[in-house]
Amino acid sequence: MKVKKLKHQVNASKIILCISVVANIALFAGLAIVENRSHVLASALERRGYITLEDSKSSNYWTIVGWRNTIKKMYTEFDIAFFGNSITCGSDFQQFFPDKKIINLGYPGDNLVGMKKRISMLEASNPKKIFIMAGTNDLVHIDTETYKSNYIKLIDGIRNVVPNAQIYVQSVLPTNTDFPNKYAPNKKVIQANKMIENIADSLNFKYINLYDSYIDSEGELIKELTRDGVHLHPTAYDKWAKIIEKYVYE
Repeated sequence: MKVKKLKHQVNASKIILCISVVANIALFAGLAIVENRSHVLASALERRGYITLEDSKSSNYWTIVGWRNTIKKMYTEFDIAFFGNSITCGSDFQQFFPDKKIINLGYPGDNLVGMKKRISMLEASNPKKIFIMAGTNDLVHIDTETYKSNYIKLIDGIRNVVPNAQIYVQSVLPTNTDFPNKYAPNKKVIQANKMIENIADSLNFKYINLYDSYIDSEGELIKELTRDGVHLHPTAYDKWAKIIEKYVYE
């Protein structure tokens, strides 16, 4: 009786093992298909600086191509391009400077590597001035030395593509740690901004310190200006516009 029960247990274990193996194979096959189509894992590794993807394998590749082609076919000479991530994307500087032709090239979730892949958009828009803000998303994943290296590569790429444009390098904004979403601590943001300032000085570009105008008495992003600790409310861009006004019209 015990032998028979043991055999049943062995058979049940074999069945469970087989089901587990088949399920894992199916899971890995599914992940392989997803990765082959969208390069999610590869993009995550690139974001952290472990690998470099070909532009065509970027999950945003066709978005970038379509966006660039649309800009080209607008046949518009832009005065100013704002180049950055979701913080830039959320702005509407046209309302502050209605006499200027402005293009907003902010892309949510973008980092320094991703922005370098989008430099062709700047080439297509050929602005007279470029205001850059980059790094909020990078500082969550990479160290400041890698950040510095990637920032220099981005600036060099922009200079090569639009050599006649005036480039204004803006500081990364502070974050607020009272919110659930965790971004880079302000100590790291300050280090990055110092690096950005040094890069700008070495290239004779204007460095614009936005950071100091957005911090409270405790060195955090002013709570009333943000919805999640990093992104700004629409009304919070007034402060930004006042700071850059002299550069827009110089």
